[in-house]
Amino acid sequence: MGLCTLFVSSGVGQVKPEPDRIPWQLPTENHFLLQDEPKKFFQPTISRRLISGMFGFTRTSQPEPARIFERFHKGIDIRPLRRDARGEPLDPVRACAAGVVVRINDNPKISDYGKQVIVRHDWGGLPVYSLYAHLGSVCVRVGQILPAGEPLGVLGWTGPGLVQSRAHLHWEIVFQLNPKFDDWIQQAKPGRLWEPNRHGEWHGLNLIGIDPVPLIQAAHLGKPKTWREALAAQPGGFLVKVPAPSGRVAWTDWVEVQEKCVGARSWQIEMTPWGLPLQLNKTTEEVIKAELVANPGRPSEGKYYCRGLVQADGKGGMKLSKFGRQTIEMMMFTGQ
Repeated sequence: MGLCTLFVSSGVGQVKPEPDRIPWQLPTENHFLLQDEPKKFFQPTISRRLISGMFGFTRTSQPEPARIFERFHKGIDIRPLRRDARGEPLDPVRACAAGVVVRINDNPKISDYGKQVIVRHDWGGLPVYSLYAHLGSVCVRVGQILPAGEPLGVLGWTGPGLVQSRAHLHWEIVFQLNPKFDDWIQQAKPGRLWEPNRHGEWHGLNLIGIDPVPLIQAAHLGKPKTWREALAAQPGGFLVKVPAPSGRVAWTDWVEVQEKCVGARSWQIEMTPWGLPLQLNKTTEEVIKAELVANPGRPSEGKYYCRGLVQADGKGGMKLSKFGRQTIEMMMFTGQ
């Protein structure tokens, strides 16, 4: 993998390296997940569907019974356990593993996530990030080194659309696709969804993750996973072919590289349905721009399986959507 990889450091603080297997912890006092009582653990949306508080394609605009869940949820939503006399949640939010604080947003008006904290962890030499959103308050600072379980703030309901009765912690385990994300924004000027970029390299479209529940469950059983084991369990979703980059790209740190890719004319990338790159193959085929190679599902519904990254091509097949093309361009951007 070394010929195709680049180790990325955020340059914020230094953390004692973690072992290959991080013993992930739940970030609040709510441990009903481990007691097999999901109704007491997950906070649903206004739909009241329990699945809507879980990770993945769990949300839908369709009436009951839902035919298809087309909306992707990037993390899990955890219920509060304690409230004061006014109904305000009191649950402390804690670091799920040792790490360093790399991002704080204390302005709930500039993010759908409200007040949030992002912590970087060293997972066997690979940087990975935990994200804590909708906080009522924050009690850490950027650059602060944290042991596992250190308080970060208090669970809340900040961010658009939330009300006190549905206060929760939105929690993610994510990878950063491109440390030069803001450079790409400035150069590509991709427009709505991407701009204005008020979060630098910590923009939500630059952070793609995996379901934290299996990580918690494995650690609870005394068998915490390596990052390789965690990624090997992720489902394949679609394939794209792209021109080989002139520089090295950050996300190749964690993908499975099938062949040495030096000198390749193009790359074929396998992605999860929600757009996390998993596998890389070199090809000798010349391609001018990113192209969709394969996509799961029927053409009429394929876009629902891929977070809007693909769409029908009008010919009975599928193609990358504008959002999909921009996402791949962002992933491949090296600044050269």
